[in-house]
Amino acid sequence: MSPQVPPAERRYVRLLRLYPAAYRRRRGSELLETLLEVAADQGRSRPSARETSALILGALRAHAGYGARRSARQSWLTAFRTAALMLIVYAMADAVAQIGHHVVFRASFPYAMAGVVVLSAGALVAVLRHRYPAAVAASTAAFLLLVSMWPLVRPSDGTFWLLPLAAAVLLPLVRHRGEPSSGLLRHLPLVPLLLVGIDTGMSTPLSGLLDVLAPVVVFGIGGAGLLWLAVDERVTMAVGLFAVNVLLIQMSFEMEGGFGASARSTLAVAALQIGVAAAAPALLLGAATLTTRFHSRL
Repeated sequence: MSPQVPPAERRYVRLLRLYPAAYRRRRGSELLETLLEVAADQGRSRPSARETSALILGALRAHAGYGARRSARQSWLTAFRTAALMLIVYAMADAVAQIGHHVVFRASFPYAMAGVVVLSAGALVAVLRHRYPAAVAASTAAFLLLVSMWPLVRPSDGTFWLLPLAAAVLLPLVRHRGEPSSGLLRHLPLVPLLLVGIDTGMSTPLSGLLDVLAPVVVFGIGGAGLLWLAVDERVTMAVGLFAVNVLLIQMSFEMEGGFGASARSTLAVAALQIGVAAAAPALLLGAATLTTRFHSRL
């Protein structure tokens, strides 16, 4: 019969299972031995709250590739790619939702919007295959199709600037290829599907609940992006780039109103609203830039 494993060791082993398998093979035994020695010296039979939080944070960092030598340029290139995927997924999913809305309510079929879906899907595949010139071309073509739908689609619409912004952040990747995504970066492009789901549900009986939930989700994404700075600054960069879309929408909204000329708002209020919209990307990108510079000097 195998000897009974001490409770402290069982608890530490469970925490260490959060780390990648390669990390556990390389450093798991050494780390477990150190943790058990510290716990024995302090007379503890379980991990302290500080140890638990440190081990969880360390596991998240390990999955994100924390500690690997990477330049600030490499971090930005990876963030550009992730942000472009987020923007393209958002634009494509929104176009699909709009087509579905027209079909369900038997309105005229939006053929131009179908073209946007096809071109956005092409851009998405091109980014995933690291064919960035093709991705820029497909994103630009899809945006031109959106422009052709004027005035049904206007610059102040929530998804108008997604595709040109995606093309813009892809331009640096045409000449310099970024490193592969890891950790949360791999799944971040799926986040816009939640926003599209909320927008689509606004026309359902749950619209009242979603009206309240929508700003919570938006602020939650920004807040999570800022907090994730402790794990992977590239996530914060990507969320900050994605948030630039909100600034472009607000600027377009104010320009359509003539910055107060049509009594929509005074110039001071318009400037304040644009400033508020600029705060999120400025905070996210600024904090990520400082963190990246700090890490690159280590």
